[in-house]
Amino acid sequence: MLCLQGRQVRLQSFTAAHIEDPAYHGWLTDYEVVKTINRPEYLTPVPMEEVRRYCAAVMASPTDIFLAIHLASDGRFVGTLRVSGLNQYAGTADIGILVGDRKVWGTGIATDAIRTLGAYLFNSLGLRKLTAGVMAVNPPMLKVFNRLGFREEGVRRLQDRYEAGYCDHIYLGCFKDEFRFDKGERQ
Repeated sequence: MLCLQGRQVRLQSFTAAHIEDPAYHGWLTDYEVVKTINRPEYLTPVPMEEVRRYCAAVMASPTDIFLAIHLASDGRFVGTLRVSGLNQYAGTADIGILVGDRKVWGTGIATDAIRTLGAYLFNSLGLRKLTAGVMAVNPPMLKVFNRLGFREEGVRRLQDRYEAGYCDHIYLGCFKDEFRFDKGERQ
């Protein structure tokens, strides 16, 4: 079981207990939480059995790491992080985050979680590059990635469905020497 300690967060392997946590199901049925994660199936009530199948597949995948985000202060489960497409040969992986507990939005939890995960992926797994994608209608998440050293690598114009229309999908990348490991400093 993986456990990583940040300043504000503790990241640990996502388990069956997390799937059954009422908070997790609450996030997945909260439109404000899911509207910018680019998972259209969550925009309508999703059956728990489908959530269980998805989580089981990610947890069993040899190229994914699925983590629960807990607050370091009180252990509360507040979100998830996923590493996908982990490619040791190329030294790359894609990351995605869901901060489900709206009470902690804007408190630096996402930045600390991604910084903690990035340090592990770069320093312990020896990766050379991380990538991520963000819907253009999610400026707070773009700021988080930019703050950590990610740079825009491409845009798919009007790629994602968003509410009554479409929005751009922004692709980001960050090499180890660009990553801000601590308070904006590069390691």
